[in-house]
Amino acid sequence: MEQEILFNEFQNYVSKNILDFFSNKMCEKFKIYFYELIKWNNIFNLISFKSKRDIIYRHFCDSLYGAKVINDILMFHSSYISPNKKNLCNNCKFKKNILSNTSYVGNNGNGVGNLNKYNKIESNLNSLHTAQIKIADIGTGPGMPGIPIKIAFPEIKLTLVESITKKCNFLTNINKKLGFDIEILNKRAEELGQNSIYRQQYNFVLSRAVSKFSPNLEISIPLLKIGGSFIIYKTKNSIENSKEGLQSIKSALGHLGARLERTMFYKLPERQHEYCILVFVKYKDTQSKYPRKSGIPEKKPL
Repeated sequence: MEQEILFNEFQNYVSKNILDFFSNKMCEKFKIYFYELIKWNNIFNLISFKSKRDIIYRHFCDSLYGAKVINDILMFHSSYISPNKKNLCNNCKFKKNILSNTSYVGNNGNGVGNLNKYNKIESNLNSLHTAQIKIADIGTGPGMPGIPIKIAFPEIKLTLVESITKKCNFLTNINKKLGFDIEILNKRAEELGQNSIYRQQYNFVLSRAVSKFSPNLEISIPLLKIGGSFIIYKTKNSIENSKEGLQSIKSALGHLGARLERTMFYKLPERQHEYCILVFVKYKDTQSKYPRKSGIPEKKPL
């Protein structure tokens, strides 16, 4: 009974604040994911949480804000219509890009912004159906944010990248339980960027758990098609940090051929931090020397 109430709260919160097309069927998928996470977490450490509510809000809802950003980006293009032909976000606000003159203009009342004033490059999404959209989630751990985004958009082609084998075993299990066709790669993300099978193949690359900013960009941007978006989850405090925040990545962006296009701030229930999602768009080919060999991006950040 307690968990049914919790999931009712979850569904209401997501429908009201993140994705207005969030359905009962999607919620049922999250229940399967929830119970498998708890079951496997009793065997080995998959995920950090203090309570079941923590899984729902800190992990599931946080991950779904990435789905909200993807939905907004797709709505910029005439070939894509969201399941409800609209998308509202009652507690999101978009900020002007603070690193360059390219800007995404603030909230126009529906959480999407003034698209006509958004100075964007030609996107690789203009003629794609949702089923053709390729997304990679690097350092996914137990599948976040990738699996929640896959639940929201079941037609996308999702690749989960995780170097720890026991976590990949969990991902294989939950992929089967949810009836998905997710590609699971038991590899280090650095390996993919120099592999032609994966390099410049994705419309979106996601990163939620990786902490170091510049190395994360170097690993992720080469995987994107030109016009693709790198979506990274941060806290407001972390991006304002003088050593590890936004000001520290100007050089890396220039080397990699990407720029910051959007910043979305949001809060989560029962959490004190203010969170944010940054969207970096790749505007030109990344030089073939990037990413460098494993370990170098961390030791010698761009």
